[in-house]
Amino acid sequence: MAVPTPPVLSELVDGLRAEGIAVTVLTPRLFLENLLLPTVLSGVKDDGVLRYPLRADLAVAWSSHLDVADAAVAALTLDGAPDAVDIGQIPAITGTELAEAFAQHFSRAVTFEAVTPDAFGASIAPIIGAGAAAGVSQLYTGLESADNVAFDSATGSAATLGITARSTRAWLADLGVN
Repeated sequence: MAVPTPPVLSELVDGLRAEGIAVTVLTPRLFLENLLLPTVLSGVKDDGVLRYPLRADLAVAWSSHLDVADAAVAALTLDGAPDAVDIGQIPAITGTELAEAFAQHFSRAVTFEAVTPDAFGASIAPIIGAGAAAGVSQLYTGLESADNVAFDSATGSAATLGITARSTRAWLADLGVN
């Protein structure tokens, strides 16, 4: 799924480039840090169930904020950085594979369970507020019909910047999640 560039961002990027300023747009898909929400992580720890508002078979090129930071540093310090860089795991992984990575990290069985976007939004509303939770619900509702949330490896950070996105297991270890 190509991530569309919001019109205001396109205008900003076009304006900067028109002034001769080099711009690299970093485009991650979904953030692994979303999985640290208490309502998500407690399900993994307490019940052995990773509950998330995606189909179990939907392949996602997950990335970490750490991956975005690594790509930003590379883009800022690399001569001739590309105009755009996709950031995320290649190959993209399904919810089932995501749960498997959690299972390996926690050394226990973990299964994936798809929840509705509205149920997920309601579960996080006490944490992030009703308005933000409604926006999150809309995002995941939009992803219900997606074929994937990935990109071609040729446009990814590994190919364009030499920065490989962390695997889910590496990310969990890097953050010391326990």
